Amino acid sequence: MSQYRYIGQRIKRKEDPKLITGEGRYIDDIEYPGTLYLAIVRSPIAHGILKRVDYSDATKLNGIVGVISGLNLKVENRPTNFPMATNELLYVGQPIVAIVGTDRYVVQDAVELVQIDYEPLSSVIDPEIALKDDVKAVEGRSNIAYRKTYSAGNPEKALEESDIKIEEKFVLNRVYPAAMEPRGLLSIYQQGFLTIYASTQSPHYMRRYLLESLGNMIKDIRVIQADVGGAFGSKLFPYPEDYITAYASIIFEKPIKWIATRSEDIRQTYHGRGQIHKIKVGAKKDGTLQGIIDNVIIDLGAASHGYYLADISSTMLPGPYVIPNIKAEVYGVYTNKTPLDQYRGAGRPEATFVIERIMDILADELKIDEIEIRRKNIIKTTPYVNPFGIKYDNGDYTYLLNKAEKIYRELENKAEEEKKKGRRVGVGFSFYLEENNFGPWESASVRVRGDGKVTVIIGAAPHGQGTATGIAQIVAEELGIDLDNVEIIWGDTNAIGEGFGTYGSRSLTLAGNAALLAARKVKDKAIRLASQFMKSDIQELKYDNGKVINPKTGEFMTLKEISEKGMATLGGVWQYKEEPGLEATAYFGLDNLTFPYGSHIAMVEIEDTGNVKVLEYHAIDDIGLVVNPMLAEGQVMGGVIQGFGESTLEKITYDNEGNLLTGSFGDYMIPTAVESFNISWEYIEKGMSEAPLPSKGIGEGAAIGTLPAIARAIEKAIGKKVTELPVITDLYF
Repeated sequence: MSQYRYIGQRIKRKEDPKLITGEGRYIDDIEYPGTLYLAIVRSPIAHGILKRVDYSDATKLNGIVGVISGLNLKVENRPTNFPMATNELLYVGQPIVAIVGTDRYVVQDAVELVQIDYEPLSSVIDPEIALKDDVKAVEGRSNIAYRKTYSAGNPEKALEESDIKIEEKFVLNRVYPAAMEPRGLLSIYQQGFLTIYASTQSPHYMRRYLLESLGNMIKDIRVIQADVGGAFGSKLFPYPEDYITAYASIIFEKPIKWIATRSEDIRQTYHGRGQIHKIKVGAKKDGTLQGIIDNVIIDLGAASHGYYLADISSTMLPGPYVIPNIKAEVYGVYTNKTPLDQYRGAGRPEATFVIERIMDILADELKIDEIEIRRKNIIKTTPYVNPFGIKYDNGDYTYLLNKAEKIYRELENKAEEEKKKGRRVGVGFSFYLEENNFGPWESASVRVRGDGKVTVIIGAAPHGQGTATGIAQIVAEELGIDLDNVEIIWGDTNAIGEGFGTYGSRSLTLAGNAALLAARKVKDKAIRLASQFMKSDIQELKYDNGKVINPKTGEFMTLKEISEKGMATLGGVWQYKEEPGLEATAYFGLDNLTFPYGSHIAMVEIEDTGNVKVLEYHAIDDIGLVVNPMLAEGQVMGGVIQGFGESTLEKITYDNEGNLLTGSFGDYMIPTAVESFNISWEYIEKGMSEAPLPSKGIGEGAAIGTLPAIARAIEKAIGKKVTELPVITDLYF
């Protein structure tokens, strides 16, 4: 945007040079003298009673330092509330024993020597069977771990009076986040304190949770975020292995490192999605939606902490459409699987897939154009409160729909020409609305150093999003200084007192606005200090482009000069009333979430092999003020490719006994460069958030809009209804 020097500009990421030159430091790159290594003995079965563990042979290996079993630290909402199985085995891979030694290969060898005696129990794998509650996934507990009803209007009556009624079952299978870097932790114990290097999205969450369990054993914990090789939501909260590793470093009084193998990571990192929606929909003949009743089943696995994802899916089910009569019955069920939690989009991709599939299926049933049925039902004015009380902020949904329609019509014409040549080609369209910037707030400190450089410390914990570049643009813009003079620091609980982290597309809006407010405080402080240094009244001065100026006299001082002057010489006397130092801290939170929206259009071909090939892909988003279009576009490209994988390739599969059948990248398929495709992206800036810098967030939007667009394109290419992800095209031939 022309009124800005940096905001709105496509500026390359400041974070990249060290990564592309191989100078990044991930957990396994960090070496500490005397480090011991930890390996985990895991449950070989999905459900059973643990009878006996014999690790005597393991301890005989040269280099084995010790063994931990039966660790009963209180860990809220994890299986049996402990990081290790102590009696009941609940899923394949659940930690049972930790072995500590001087060499990582020796401890892995020792794992193979541990003997486990157990009594098998019947396991529950299918969430619909779990809902019947006949066979228990956890002994002594109901399989229904969570139940909630969301209701508005009179959906039963609305369906009864509808001209057309449809019933569908939509399935979004479990997926694995598949970060390039598996999880890991290095815990260092020194004189009653822990320093933890973690592959995490939130150092502050890690510190809070570990202190809650270990606080009676230590004085304090410092958590430092190493470089993170991907996370996508899966590295937000601590895992059992994090508690075990930290505990081991305390009792052995040594640095302890644990690094997951890829096989461990697929089995133990929280899976995503895992939802079933049994839908009843009623509409008028003209396509006006009358009512929806949704029975939502979320497969929680062996712990209940992921239930909130179904809440998000249910309350966002109306999407961008007017649906006055709607009901969602939520059931969170235990199964004998790896626990479930957030993955890129966290409940919003599921909601969008369901409502967009409803729109397409209704359009087909009523023989109404799929754009027209959306136009008829779309929200015309904002702000708008949806039936469940969620207030959508500003936007012009119809304007964006109309822009997307033009692209859709062009692709439809192309597809028709290709079909005449005998190719299986289809075009899919989706319109998504999501919610971002989950609170409560984020923090930032801005400090002007004596050399005039500016250091910004944020409580958010970016890990590949380019947030540091975006926030540097914001601060450089506000202070009127060169971008190269702004450095962003994050990921250390000792650097800034409190923060929350990076998740829910929140970093640029919350941490960015906290940095903006802190920079404004610094400007005010600069004027107050300069007024004393320049012997001028504050009212006479103004801040402009990195200087405090007296317009009457033309006298000015730069930020560097003010900062230098504020540093009293050794042995000198501070003779001014204003406190020295140019630094300020600010916290920023919103009263409401932000609601970006957009449209995705895909043209695909189904090859004779059944492979899905994307011929063209277009996305349009309204994400409020776009600070750096290059960063935003990168988020869109990555999200679309992930969404493509989820739509066509990726599926966590268990057998009936709870054994994971997709336990390696030989079985669990993710998109590679071969499957990748060009993505065209454009943005509009009509829907601004209520923040001082009115951005909304883009980190998850593409992963939300992709699923229904790809599904619809496949559906039209094969001529058969699609209700499950991933779409296995072989089943339709």
